Amino acid sequence: MYPWLQSTFLQLSSRIASNKLHHALLLQGEDGIGKDAFASSLAKLLLCQERQGDQTCGQCQSCKLNASETHPDLYKIESEKQIGVDLVRDAIKNLTGTAHMSGCKVLIIYQADRMTESSANALLKTLEEPTDNTFLLLITENPESILPTIISRCEKQLLPSPNFVNTVAWVKQHHQGVIDENFARLFVGRPLTLLNELQQEQNYNYQDFTTGIQGVMTNNLSAIQLATDWQNHSEKVIKWLQAWVKQSYLSTQNEVFWQLNIRCIAASKKLKNPGVNKTLTLAELLTALANFESN
Repeated sequence: MYPWLQSTFLQLSSRIASNKLHHALLLQGEDGIGKDAFASSLAKLLLCQERQGDQTCGQCQSCKLNASETHPDLYKIESEKQIGVDLVRDAIKNLTGTAHMSGCKVLIIYQADRMTESSANALLKTLEEPTDNTFLLLITENPESILPTIISRCEKQLLPSPNFVNTVAWVKQHHQGVIDENFARLFVGRPLTLLNELQQEQNYNYQDFTTGIQGVMTNNLSAIQLATDWQNHSEKVIKWLQAWVKQSYLSTQNEVFWQLNIRCIAASKKLKNPGVNKTLTLAELLTALANFESN
């Protein structure tokens, strides 16, 4: 378990031991803090037949099935796009049956904010009238996008993020290279995201990014030319730019930074469309940044 989540996990483990865990938990928190791993560990603890405190035994049949990702009473819903009603209905059918291992049943819904209104409504009855020994773990970083009727029937569990010092300290344990402090601050409180960024091939690095952004903001570089040069790294540029403007907004409370953040979100979504002109999309965003600085 990640150190910043250990205390929360111990609290929930204690409630499992005393049979006081709510049947539906809404696990919410920032991206890159390990929410999925937390839910998986909690599910395995619930399913373990010989658990000791916050530890699974690792030897029972349930633990062995979990280790091979084949436990018949652990169900998962995940989707790259929206979570449709059929996925939810299929999961509910499994939950209404008898547990295969004579224990509990667990359903994990990843990125629960992707549920459509129909799929969320299909889940309501199960949340209102759960079968015995059935637990639902909903994961999200955008709880505001989940129907209020779903939220009201779950126990909200906010998973904490580590501070900057602890973020960098943890990442240093898993990354051998030098960590640029300014780059790390783009992902403060999101250690898994920072580690992932550092481990990617850096043929385009943060120094390239900051030099280019400063050039555009001081009108020493053309936004269109920079967009042309960076078109092969457009997704990374927009992701880093969004992190930068969010940090700038938090430190200055300048509403213009928030508007730039909205533009970054829109550009990121636009890039997911096949055939989109990456250079033009990036140029529009960099031009908005240049105009902001000139004003």
